[in-house]
Formats: sequence, C-alpha cells, structure tokens
Amino acid sequence: MHPRSAPEWEALLYDWHNDHRLRDQRKDIGYWLESIGGANRLLVLGAGTGRVAVPLARHQSRTTAALDLSLARLRRMPSVPGLVPICGDLRSLPINGPFDAAVAPYSTLQLLLSAQDRESALAEAARALTPGAHLYIDVSGNFDTRSPADWHITLREPCPAVGATVQEWERSVPMTDHVLIEKSFRVDDGTVLAEVRERWAYLDSLDLAGALDRAGFDVTGVDHGYGADNSPHRVIYHARRRA
Repeated sequence: MHPRSAPEWEALLYDWHNDHRLRDQRKDIGYWLESIGGANRLLVLGAGTGRVAVPLARHQSRTTAALDLSLARLRRMPSVPGLVPICGDLRSLPINGPFDAAVAPYSTLQLLLSAQDRESALAEAARALTPGAHLYIDVSGNFDTRSPADWHITLREPCPAVGATVQEWERSVPMTDHVLIEKSFRVDDGTVLAEVRERWAYLDSLDLAGALDRAGFDVTGVDHGYGADNSPHRVIYHARRRA
C-alpha cells in the first residue's frame, strides 16, 4: 500500500464509502441543478471531494466556490473550469463573495453541535450572499433514530486505490442532542487505515427556521426528499436572504 497520512487515508476512504453506501444520495444532483437555476456565482458549504460541487460547476459557465475544512478532501477534488476549492470553516468564511446562491449539502450543518456555531455559520452565509439570494440546507432525520450499536462491519468491498479489500467497522452512541458515530477502516489482515469520529446533531435539535430568521433569511419552502420519493428522510430548507 502507498504510504499516506491519516487525513489522506480518511479522504480516500470517504470516497470509497460514498461510492458503496450512498449511491441513492447521487439523486440530489438533479435537485440542486433545478434549485439553483441560473446562479452565476455559487458557494458550496461542506464540499468534501466535490460530489456535489463538481457537477454543479460543470453544468454551466459559473464560478463555484467549494469550501471544506479538510485540505486532504479538497486535494482529491477534480479540476474543473470555474471550480475554486477553498479550505476553511463554515463559522468564519475565508471568502467574501458576493454569491448568487449557496448550498449546504449532505447534513453539513449537522456537524455543528452548538446553536451558537450553527448561527455563526448562517450569519456568515448571509454575509457572503447578495440580498435576495437563496441558501439551500440539506439535513437528515436519520440521526434522530439511531439505536446504540457496538462495533460491527457495515461494508466490505475491494478498494482499488488501496489495492486490497477494505472493511468498514462502525459503532453508534446516541447522546442527548446528537449521535456519535465512530468508523474504523481496516484491511483483512487487521491493519487500520483510518479512524473517524463524527458527532451529528439531531434534526429535532436544530431549530433551523428560527436560526435562519435570526441570521437574516426568510424560509421560502421545505422539501422532504429530492422528488419522486427519493431519500424522503432528507429535509431541504429553502431560504432567501433579506435585503
């Protein structure tokens, strides 16, 4: 196996995990394309390795800023004309805009556990958007119903980038307002490639409508899923920045 740092392994296995376990999530791309319409300057918050940002940037001649906290994930993002990877924190954006639209896909905001952190992120999004621009926030109710689970294998598949079959082990620990999900990625001989600890806020604890209002947004709609019964557990808030 090629020697890599822990963040590099995590970014590589993030893509492998998504390819095998989140295939249905790809149905959100058409939803985002329709939602953002003709926005010429787009901000993607929590862009990861570009699963959403890349096709949105390719769709038309637009500038797409793809923000993520992980430099290793951003380095795996394909190079696309108009796509600008930016390493930074949602709570203190290292970019001013102005943007015509912003998307926070795949539960990004649920990684911020405190109400103060979420409100800081929404205030920063408002600062970066032009008056009248839309912010779309995709969150999930699945974390709220997670049961306690000790370590168990959730996936075992070949990973060509590793050159071996990889096992994904997982355990869940529900807390008062969030769930702790731990993952361990290993090859069959027991070698651990990466370990990940993520805390996801429950949908019921977010108070998104109130937080958006306080950040200067009007909620214009709430969708459940991406249409045609795709991913109905997902809740997508549409909000317009007030003047």
